[in-house]
Amino acid sequence: MTETIDICERAVEALRAAGMDSVLAQRIDRITGKDGVVVRMMPPRTVATYFDGTRRIDCTIQVIAKSLDPTEAMAECDRASEILRSSDLSSANGSYELADPAYPAEPDGDIEELAVGTDRRHVWAVRLVIQIIRK
Repeated sequence: MTETIDICERAVEALRAAGMDSVLAQRIDRITGKDGVVVRMMPPRTVATYFDGTRRIDCTIQVIAKSLDPTEAMAECDRASEILRSSDLSSANGSYELADPAYPAEPDGDIEELAVGTDRRHVWAVRLVIQIIRK
C-alpha cells in the first residue's frame, strides 16, 4: 500500500456529517484570528508487526477547538469526541483497515486547555486513538 493514510479526512467527514460544518483537516494556523476546529494526526505508534509485514498501529488524532468563549471550545472538543467514538472511520482510499473504533487517548478522556492565544482565543484539545492495520 502506498496511499496516504486518510484518517484525518475521514474524521473531518464524520464531524461534518454530524453538523460540525467548519471543521478542517489542516494545521491550526489556518484558524489564526478566528474561531474554528481542526483535526490533525499525531505521531503514530506501531504496536505489533506480523510475519506478513502487516502492522497494527495506534493512530492518534487530536481535535483542536479555538474560540473566544472557553466553554464553547471545550464543548466542541467534547462533541467531536462523542461523534468520533461512534463513527466508522474506515479508510476511503484503502490505505488501512480499521482494527478498533476510536477511544480517548487519556484514561479519563480529558479535554485539555492548550493555551490562550495572542488573539485572546482559548485553545482546547482532545486526543483519540484509532487502531489501524496497515500492510
